[in-house]
Amino acid sequence: MKLLYTFCLCCLSLGLLDSVSAKPLTTEKIIFSSHRNGNFEIYMMNPDGSQQVRLTNHRADDFDPVCSPTGEEILFVSDRGGERDLYIMRADGGGERPVFRTAPAHRDDPAWSPDGKKIVYIQLDRETKRKTVYTAKADGTSVNRVVEIEKADGEEPIWSPDGTEIAFVVRGEIHWTSRQIRFINLKTDKQETLQLDGHQRMWQPAWSSANNKIAFVWRRPELAQQSIFIVNRDGSGLQQIVDAIVVLIGTKALTWSPSGDELVYSQVIDGKFQIFKINVETREITQLTHDGSNYVSDWFDPLALPVSPQPQLFTTTWGEIKSRD
Repeated sequence: MKLLYTFCLCCLSLGLLDSVSAKPLTTEKIIFSSHRNGNFEIYMMNPDGSQQVRLTNHRADDFDPVCSPTGEEILFVSDRGGERDLYIMRADGGGERPVFRTAPAHRDDPAWSPDGKKIVYIQLDRETKRKTVYTAKADGTSVNRVVEIEKADGEEPIWSPDGTEIAFVVRGEIHWTSRQIRFINLKTDKQETLQLDGHQRMWQPAWSSANNKIAFVWRRPELAQQSIFIVNRDGSGLQQIVDAIVVLIGTKALTWSPSGDELVYSQVIDGKFQIFKINVETREITQLTHDGSNYVSDWFDPLALPVSPQPQLFTTTWGEIKSRD
């Protein structure tokens, strides 16, 4: 019993040390997944596409990476445990570990809360075979089912920049091909659907922290193609940004720059998906990847940190101090 206690204490200590010793990113990075060496692995690169560095090296598929608001950790999806689930690692690719201490469950589509204390994700209900939106603390505790949807799936959740709402996609509520972008207020539980016209085939919501705009993929019958649009949170100011795009449903492939003046997206070229960057004002497009198939997930900038303390203080201790303010 004493040996078991000592072993558990050592494991806990190592986990805490790993979290505290995590070094934050100090420069802008785009985080993405790439299928270029036999399976999906996680990479990062500079915003101009240079210095593409591989972070994971596992025989399983690793994908949908999102960087914590402090730049210290990366949350991602992997099937390395036998089933698709959430994992976390340091920004340098070390210290990979499951987010949850429970048995593996089908979890995906992760995103961070703006303060980095919580995550939002999708979990598959084994009985109903439906997916719905959950939140949890970043350490995998305090799990909460956020949305109740009958006869439909919840997908692709993302937190609002002020932390008061979560946007997500409702799939199959109107008919089997329908996809609606919906908001839920985390204080009142009130839900609101983004209403632009009668064509409810919208997905991949990406929320800009710089200007409170939402980018998304929309397939409109009159266009007979998928296109990228942006809109204000209140539904005004609709703009079509990319004329035609082919993206995979179920794979994250759209994100904003921290400054809110550029969008990064994945588009199929010659049978493979490559990452492109577009300036939303000038509409200038730059191709960032050329090797394998690549899916953009996140763009981190240390200058866009929402609070002033040094990043290394954004540990559990800092969160406890803030909660007592």
